[in-house]
Amino acid sequence: ERSVKSGPTDPNTRALINALRKTSLKHNVKIWKRVAEMIARPARQRPAVNIGKIERYTSAGDIVIVPGKILGSGIITHKVTVAALNASSTARSAIVGAGGSVMSIDELLTQAPKGRGITIIV
Repeated sequence: ERSVKSGPTDPNTRALINALRKTSLKHNVKIWKRVAEMIARPARQRPAVNIGKIERYTSAGDIVIVPGKILGSGIITHKVTVAALNASSTARSAIVGAGGSVMSIDELLTQAPKGRGITIIV
């Protein structure tokens, strides 16, 4: 018997993937389709990004998507808005401590359906 790839079984994750794909088609924006593809991967293949990497690749006021988990290694000194599937408590408090905010990807999707000025960090 062959195993059939079923994708994520968590209903919330599935709903998020569908919402991302729908928004991508509706507004003709490729970034949401790309994020959906990355979230549809097995959990072990989703990126885990440290806040030090977010610090390196962003400047103050940037909006960033992490299609995986944010981890708390490193320091962050400027204000960024980060949307992620998941965030460790250390990472969350470091980002908020620097004046930034952490939100879910679907919150960002409703705020900025056109996807302008958003960077994906993996």
